[in-house]
Amino acid sequence: MDSEQHSRPIVAPQYCLGHPTDLAFARKVDGVKHGKLSITDVNGNILFWFDASAWRSKRKLVDAATGIPLLSITQKFWSAHDRWNVFMGDSTNEKDLLFTVKRSSVFQLRTDLEVFLATNTNKNECDFKVKGEFHKRSSVIYKGNTSVVVAQMNKEHKVVKVPLGKHAFGVSIVENMDIAFIAGLVVVLNEFYEYEMAAVAGGASGAGTSAALAASC
Repeated sequence: MDSEQHSRPIVAPQYCLGHPTDLAFARKVDGVKHGKLSITDVNGNILFWFDASAWRSKRKLVDAATGIPLLSITQKFWSAHDRWNVFMGDSTNEKDLLFTVKRSSVFQLRTDLEVFLATNTNKNECDFKVKGEFHKRSSVIYKGNTSVVVAQMNKEHKVVKVPLGKHAFGVSIVENMDIAFIAGLVVVLNEFYEYEMAAVAGGASGAGTSAALAASC
């Protein structure tokens, strides 16, 4: 991956580490279960966990060390581009909006997404772009509309000391990139994917849109 420096914090300065970082995302960490997903370092230490217990309500990315919500994630229902909004802390107030994630196009076969930071008021260009297929663990996060890679998903994770569930996957992050931001963004990708799968299953069974929404949470 590109070694360009990314020193600007998005969530908080303490999450901008001065070295490349590998995270693992797992539904189950041996002996521990937090929320829907646990995010660990290569030694199996849980850094964040994702709580999605409330249907059609905000999801939360929680700092495992403090138990304090770092990010609150909500979906904008009926949006043409399937938009998700991410807020700081336990808030969903517009003044605390941190970034927005939406499809690059309404019609697409892959889940290519654009990320707009709240500070990007004109939104002429996205701040980050996600390309690839989530179910193949091939998603890559780029800096804006450039070829600069800031994070990349991997089918395999690098955790060796702690057994993780069979569906665990890894994410490699460049130095000085805000790992809490990347963790939150990958969580949104996971939600996008599960929402799509639920919608497909709902359509096939004739269950309708409401059942698909319920299944995605």
